[in-house]
Amino acid sequence: MRALLVFVTALSACKKSPSEYVVHRAAGPIVIDGVLAEPAWDRAERAGPFVRSLDGKPATASTEARLLWDDENLYIAFIAEDANVASPYFKDDEPLFQANALEIFLNPSGDLQRYDEIEIAPTNALFDASFTGRRQGMNLSWSSRARHAVHVEGTLNNPGDVDRGWTAELAIPFLALTGMPRPRPERGDRWRFNLYRLRQGPGQPNEGQAYSPPMIGDFHALDRFATMRFDD
Repeated sequence: MRALLVFVTALSACKKSPSEYVVHRAAGPIVIDGVLAEPAWDRAERAGPFVRSLDGKPATASTEARLLWDDENLYIAFIAEDANVASPYFKDDEPLFQANALEIFLNPSGDLQRYDEIEIAPTNALFDASFTGRRQGMNLSWSSRARHAVHVEGTLNNPGDVDRGWTAELAIPFLALTGMPRPRPERGDRWRFNLYRLRQGPGQPNEGQAYSPPMIGDFHALDRFATMRFDD
């Protein structure tokens, strides 16, 4: 009976509802340069630390994100610890997900059907695609029109030194997103979303990280997306 209780408790923990993240309005302009120097970022709530995507346990390197918004854009910043910042991909829409990358999945309508995937590599290369269902109707021609920048604390693609990590900063226009219920969100609106990190390649642990862990080997697990709520 005790073993059954432990099993049920663990199963319940795996199935608990994803958390809600409150997105505050930016208190001033944000320069997209990969450096989180604007005071507005200090007000943003921290999403993280990310956990291992398969089991929800602590990850091998720290990752967190912050989100803000204004009338035109959703702003996203990632802070990723990494002793060896590296990626072989330098061009947009290359398979960034096969190496080190940070990812955001956005489902503005909350229907868990239409969603957008945006990835960024430490080289500042960007990958984006839209979907009409879970891994269905992928549109690689879709563009997020995101402004983006990366700052590396160390030396990119140099395994001979020890890096501190990298930060990524994106401004994504609301008008570019799929399934928007109105041209821009309003206070109190709720979207579904998730945030991920991939650590793959030579010298990396082949680890997936997540804000809301899918508990399976698929970042497109829509039912495991968290909720973001827009506020002042």
